[in-house]
Amino acid sequence: MPNVAQTELFPPNLNILIRAVFLYVGQGSSTLLFIKDGARYRVWLVDTNLDKKAGGIDVPRLVKDLLQDADLDAFVNTHPHDDHLRGLEELSEQVTISSIRHSGHKPGRNYDEAYKWLETAMAKVQKRGGDVIIMEGSRTPESVGEAQLHILAPAEYVIDDINDEAPETRYARIHEQCVVLKIGDGVNWIMVAGDADREAFEKHIAQYHQERLSAKVLAAPHHGSRTFFRETEEQDPFLEALEGINPEYVVVSAPTQEESKHEHPHDDAMQLYREHVGTENVFHTGESRCTFIFDIRTDGTCGPPTSDDGRLSEAYGLTDDDDDNQAKGPFISQGSQTGDLTPRKFGSPRLE
Repeated sequence: MPNVAQTELFPPNLNILIRAVFLYVGQGSSTLLFIKDGARYRVWLVDTNLDKKAGGIDVPRLVKDLLQDADLDAFVNTHPHDDHLRGLEELSEQVTISSIRHSGHKPGRNYDEAYKWLETAMAKVQKRGGDVIIMEGSRTPESVGEAQLHILAPAEYVIDDINDEAPETRYARIHEQCVVLKIGDGVNWIMVAGDADREAFEKHIAQYHQERLSAKVLAAPHHGSRTFFRETEEQDPFLEALEGINPEYVVVSAPTQEESKHEHPHDDAMQLYREHVGTENVFHTGESRCTFIFDIRTDGTCGPPTSDDGRLSEAYGLTDDDDDNQAKGPFISQGSQTGDLTPRKFGSPRLE
């Protein structure tokens, strides 16, 4: 019998080219990508986090349930901060990761606790003969299965420049060296921007990729923080990046402000998103602890998201009773609750 992860998230059939799943993980980010590749889907996980305080999803357990005996094709880390890497150690113990892609940022001593988790996972992948790749910005997208992947940041010169700095400076500029990626069909794109800040967009991305910025769906950088637009509320906002991306939908990965130690998402940033796309097209995972699913279909459409209405948080949500952030045992579902999804074993998925 299928488990909750499979019934809620399993790619349905040949009509879906890319499925992007923005998981509710509290104060952090974690996005599953299902990428059609002939008669199967490649599965990528972009970042991971565990947040007991805000009842975030236990990502390693969910991914294990989802994949069963199959490998995770890739883990992508946008930057080595703990709210984008917490849980990677558990994930690498529970599932086989075929490849790791990352930003190339190397924190100095006293700033490298989260990076050590990444280093350990990369060593495991390399020992099994898998790939470890530094993602660098390019004018040309690459093919991943039947989709296109476009890396907008960080540029090679940014990586070299920041990694030559003193540890304190490298730490301060980590968001400037964040991976910003788009995945799509060449017309419809979904952008995942990690914690990339105004500095990254204004100095590098918006200028260098001016003609390549557009995306139908934007994962709001830095959990809906104002740092995408400005450092302080008093500063005039930098709007050229949002106007260049020109999204129809914005998804914000953050808990409620009361649960966030950084008061994410910031009210002024959310107002700017609402003014651009409309209140009804801004989707905040923390409002109801929901996961949002966006599909790019093979017919070229990319409509509003599907919400899981909090079912994944209910099934996989961490609590203070969980031992070492890990919940207990698989949850079993009696059937799919996301419309036309057909539950089936994920192992080596065949598409209808």
